Amino acid sequence: MFYECSSLTSLDVSNFDTNNVTDMSSMFSNCSSLTNLDLSSFNTSKVIDMWNMFLFCKNLTTTINIYTSSVIYINMFGGAATVSGAQITVDYVESASDLVDQMIATKSSDSNVVKGKLLS
Repeated sequence: MFYECSSLTSLDVSNFDTNNVTDMSSMFSNCSSLTNLDLSSFNTSKVIDMWNMFLFCKNLTTTINIYTSSVIYINMFGGAATVSGAQITVDYVESASDLVDQMIATKSSDSNVVKGKLLS
């Protein structure tokens, strides 16, 4: 959706209805200037593909909620949150805990991607 919007610095997606979205692949990929992104309203329960979602979003600080225990996440955090002060937090439901661990394990070595809180 916003693939390769490298000059984009801010974006308001707080009113996006993602209740029926199944594919978020490359959604913010290569948005290298994007700093803050409010994804708190994103419902990811039906998403099956998050491939490259935050690829090379080096300045990004955000939190994403994972509500599913099965999703394609190849290179989701490659080169993401690598600039000082940037961070991607992954909050999750209990059934997605192992998946989130696996997602984070694939991040770039210099990416600041952390497991967040358990959602109720």
